[in-house]
Amino acid sequence: MNETDAKVPVDGSPLELALTAWREALGEAHVVVEPDALEAAQTATFATTQRIPAILRPADTAQVQACLRIAQAHGVPVYPVSGGRNWGYGSRVPAGDGSVLLDLGRMDRIVEHDEQLAYLTVEPGVTFRQAHAWLREKNSSTFITTIGGSPDASLVGNALERGDGRGPHADIFQHVCALEVVLPTGEVVETGHARFPGALAAPVFRWGLGPVLDGLFSQSSLGVVTRMTFWLARKQPYLREFFCTVNDDAYLWDAVDRLQALALDGTLKGSFFFWNDLKALSVTQQYPYASVGRTPLPDPFRDQFREGFGRWAISGALSAPDAEIGALLERRLATALEGAFRPVTFAPPPPDGESHFQGVPSEANLAMAYWRKRTPPPQAPDLDRDRCGFIWCSVALPFTGAQARRAVEIADRVPRLFGLEPNLALLAHSPRCLYLVTALAYDRDARGEDARAHACYRALARELAQAGYFLTRAGLQAQEASPSVRDASSEVVRRLKAVLDPRGILAPGRSES
Repeated sequence: MNETDAKVPVDGSPLELALTAWREALGEAHVVVEPDALEAAQTATFATTQRIPAILRPADTAQVQACLRIAQAHGVPVYPVSGGRNWGYGSRVPAGDGSVLLDLGRMDRIVEHDEQLAYLTVEPGVTFRQAHAWLREKNSSTFITTIGGSPDASLVGNALERGDGRGPHADIFQHVCALEVVLPTGEVVETGHARFPGALAAPVFRWGLGPVLDGLFSQSSLGVVTRMTFWLARKQPYLREFFCTVNDDAYLWDAVDRLQALALDGTLKGSFFFWNDLKALSVTQQYPYASVGRTPLPDPFRDQFREGFGRWAISGALSAPDAEIGALLERRLATALEGAFRPVTFAPPPPDGESHFQGVPSEANLAMAYWRKRTPPPQAPDLDRDRCGFIWCSVALPFTGAQARRAVEIADRVPRLFGLEPNLALLAHSPRCLYLVTALAYDRDARGEDARAHACYRALARELAQAGYFLTRAGLQAQEASPSVRDASSEVVRRLKAVLDPRGILAPGRSES
């Protein structure tokens, strides 16, 4: 960042007065204004223009309260982030220009764990990697659901963005409770029974008494969550990951219906996935520039990969309390997938139950963000630092083969119009709902690719919405693509915002519709 690009505060300005107060509240070392640090925080996996004048690093809830009260007093906007690994949705770049970054990464304490009741209470700086290591050290029989993103992403941040995971708790936000939230005014609220002194059921009973407030603070700018309880899953004695490939789209849509029935009756208790060939290819290698020399990927090269893979892969895991029940589940799944291009195969039992489907985080899927890069992925991937071009487009659809086919036809066609490969996955989010996730991967160092990818995202989100398939997560890339609503919900949220955040200092510019 050039010195002329930074918004240098004028002595006595609201920002300078706020910075002085924040230094007193947090300590000089935790109010960061160094240009290199600000430049890194302003970088995402697609083009952004927002500038950050400072980064605040509070250590606890009381310091978060102080930060927000100072922001209110001086009218200086702040934008909270937890792990800052929201790759593909905007990373840690604020929605509005000039917002001070409220980095909660120092708040990384595991507050409470109950082995019998299977829950874990954490602060927002706790990552999936940290939680897994902590539970493993405790020799716990429980695990936290993992995600396809970075192991260094925040549990709290991912849950609040309503991320999806592997294993039995695919809908992560459905399995949390007892939020501690600092409002933009600096007041603290706790959700569910946690607001009652000495409430023993606070970490195990989500609804509490009266209106349920938890959802107000998910995908919103109404408060800063400083603590959350996660319900854990218990490792099963029997676990088998399964895999098969499909080379006929007509068979795939039939398989979607068959597997939905198995999810509804409990045979498939966790998440499972349908990946197209391009997604699988992008995880195993980078774009073959040496042999192809141009983009997008020509059909003949894709056909060569399909010879050994097929058009789609279906994968997931079966779990059961013993091998006898597990064998029955295997037979039911094999019958449902009879006729696949490659018969369903079951992996050997993982050693000590160590599996992505039982809480072991992995960076393997991050490779797809390097698909169009001309340099190899580093050992420690950082998509922002490495200037990967990467945008997610995720929509929800009814879990039927007919709806999956209709949505996939759109997502397969639109990226091609913009010279990008359609990297597609269908994720079984619940027995009734599928996510269709499209990854737009490109090279930010190639001239014009940022603009092309943004245009592709807008066109794809628009056409999917016109067909009835709407976004599940709206990152920075969705600021110009958020769909209109037909009811008064947006107005209700605006009124709530005006009451809870009278000066509009928390995450201004964030879309909440």
